[in-house]
Amino acid sequence: MVANGLNSTYSSIHPVLQGDNPDNSFSELPYEKGFQTLTYLESLVGDDQFRLFLRFWVQERFLTSVTYVDLIETWGKWVGLNYSASEVNSILAMSNWNTWIFESALPPAGTFDFSTPESDDARQLALDFIALGGASSPSNYLDYNGFYSNLKVIFHSTL
Repeated sequence: MVANGLNSTYSSIHPVLQGDNPDNSFSELPYEKGFQTLTYLESLVGDDQFRLFLRFWVQERFLTSVTYVDLIETWGKWVGLNYSASEVNSILAMSNWNTWIFESALPPAGTFDFSTPESDDARQLALDFIALGGASSPSNYLDYNGFYSNLKVIFHSTL
């Protein structure tokens, strides 16, 4: 029997297969949680500093295979080189790696809002179509043709 949902290890970034077929663990959730982990780290140090970390990451790990342990070690090394001792302790404590990587639940910092005016427009157009119940199209239905691919994904997901 395959466990599903947020209570399953499959909803963590590091799922435990315990002899199960790896295909059974595949979903969008770990990818989304990984993305939100990086966004959370960025929120700890700011956009500009996080770009510097990414440059450091590439320089440190160029042409190598990596694991989550490498990410944790590289993050700790970079934070240690760029912040005071008290800031290092605070940033590393807030990094909360075990929860982000191993917990089978929603991200510990809650979800981030990545909406933009354009994504709101795509979502609203889909809601306008739903409200009309298939009887007609919204007056701005041609706006869809100007959406780039990610906005179309938002539109279709909302539908």
